[in-house]
Amino acid sequence: MPARRRSRPTLRVAAGLGAGLALTGCTVAAPADARPAAEPRAGHTPLAPAADGTYSGSGSYETPGGRQQIDVTVVLADGVVTGVRVDPAATNATSLRFQERFASAVVDSVVGRTLDEVAVDRLAGSSSTGAGFMAALERAVRDARA
Repeated sequence: MPARRRSRPTLRVAAGLGAGLALTGCTVAAPADARPAAEPRAGHTPLAPAADGTYSGSGSYETPGGRQQIDVTVVLADGVVTGVRVDPAATNATSLRFQERFASAVVDSVVGRTLDEVAVDRLAGSSSTGAGFMAALERAVRDARA
């Protein structure tokens, strides 16, 4: 008998967790033209316009696992970001996972925006990768003007 009493609370907890997980998967579709908001960096200085073209740069940033690097390629047309590619280059396995998630999410946050509107900080659970992304983007655009 005592085993049954212990199993009922366990079943209730399991059922509650299952219901919670099922509800977590329910989402409301956003309109097709909606872009996810990325939190801008504190003290963000807007990027100056650059000529149309494809530019690449690398940026680095500090993490608890050490200094990491990220590579970015951006395509500009008429002052608007029309494409972006992030190539994860982290040497730490945890940072690499964050960079991969970031790379998947950043496209929706920057494509269709002018350079001065691009200000990525925390995105896709990553609190540090945005700094490296912005450093890489700034380097690519700066090199494009040189």
